[in-house]
Amino acid sequence: MAQQLDNARIVSIKKRVLHDSERVVAEVRLAQKAPLPQTELRVAVLGDYGAGKSTVLGCLTHGEADDGRGKARLNLMRHQHELESGHTSSITLSTVGFDGDGRVQNYTNNRSAEHIFQRSQHVVTFIDTCGHAKHLKTTARALTGYSPHVFCVVIPADAVEVSTTTREYIQIAAALGMPLMVAVSKMDIADKAGFAALMHELLGTLDAVLPERSKCIVVNVDEHQSLADDMMRMSVVPIFTTSAVRTLGFGDLTAVLGKSLAKRVAYSTDGVKPFEFHIEHLYSIDTVGTVATGWVHSGAVAAGGAADTQQLVIGPDSSGNFVEADVSSIHTLRTPTESAKAGMSASLAIQPRSPITIQKGMVVLGADQLEAGGRRISSEFTATVTVLCSDLVKMQAVVVHIRSTYHLATIVDIGSSTEFQPLGCAQATTGLRLRLSGNVRELIYPGMPVVARDGRSLTFAGRVTAAM
Repeated sequence: MAQQLDNARIVSIKKRVLHDSERVVAEVRLAQKAPLPQTELRVAVLGDYGAGKSTVLGCLTHGEADDGRGKARLNLMRHQHELESGHTSSITLSTVGFDGDGRVQNYTNNRSAEHIFQRSQHVVTFIDTCGHAKHLKTTARALTGYSPHVFCVVIPADAVEVSTTTREYIQIAAALGMPLMVAVSKMDIADKAGFAALMHELLGTLDAVLPERSKCIVVNVDEHQSLADDMMRMSVVPIFTTSAVRTLGFGDLTAVLGKSLAKRVAYSTDGVKPFEFHIEHLYSIDTVGTVATGWVHSGAVAAGGAADTQQLVIGPDSSGNFVEADVSSIHTLRTPTESAKAGMSASLAIQPRSPITIQKGMVVLGADQLEAGGRRISSEFTATVTVLCSDLVKMQAVVVHIRSTYHLATIVDIGSSTEFQPLGCAQATTGLRLRLSGNVRELIYPGMPVVARDGRSLTFAGRVTAAM
């Protein structure tokens, strides 16, 4: 049976003879030997309060038209208070897949997410974020901890102007050097004069922040592949006009995402580079133990041990300590597999060899890589950032988001910096030296994204240049 399935092995077989019969019932448990050739693209969906982010994603992932009162977003909301208020307060992941022929795989032609993954060669994972300022902490964690490849900023077509929050997200995309796309929602309730004024202001904002990127309003185009390539090369910002009520504009949007591939520069899918895995969520299962979900940044790992016999460690804790760990089982895209490789989401059953409290934001990597590639376990680092609000001052306290965790930090020094200048970004960058408070130590490395906030406003965004 396993040979006929070609990519599976038999894990266990349970037989039971039927009462008063010679017939036998067998329960066969199969596991996938290796992940099927798949690519994954992560899209962070950002926007202001009431922009319609969850409604747009509900239409994309479930293929259902909205009723004008938020019916489509109900499929994505996780908590009772979200259903009652209609506002997202947590990070929600939703998926659209594409098979080998480019056909869309979502909940209209699949029963579950598992079926979508099994039938797809290219998977787009949407990271739905919060729009309200009181949930800014959650949105900031999505930007630094969920490894998005593309930013999608949603703007309502009936808006009077481009809001301050929307401008900040565009600035963050420029500061982090991220591909950017814009989805204009609620086209069914837009008036002609107001929409024209909004688009004029939007194009002016994009020209001011990203002058070297072309802007393209996408309407029934045929060259989806070239548009996707240009977007991922950060040479163009596509703007899509959509209506969830009339289900308009989603064809071009899904077609472009179906052709968009994440950069492979930072990853190694051949298993040569050491394994590195960032923990996003944690679960506790009675029969398995601690299960961590996240993103494989480089290398590969095999169930029962690391690929190429490399020893794995997990950490750091608040003191900066790592402990040795083993991986007993692996799921990639909700499918049990024997290994996980770079550029994919994965769930790992982790068994530390020494006591440690596993938390979000920790890293699983090869033991010999703790000091490689500029990595350092430190409480102080320098970063090149774009300031998003008022001027910064020395000794100012800010909350800094690093991967899926956050810490109180102090700005030790401020100066100009040209070490990291995002492609096509016209914003002035500032060099900062920050120190984490409370003797906290983190794994810091060059190029790591950081976002800081002060209360309910974003302070700066940028990337680490060096760990001290």
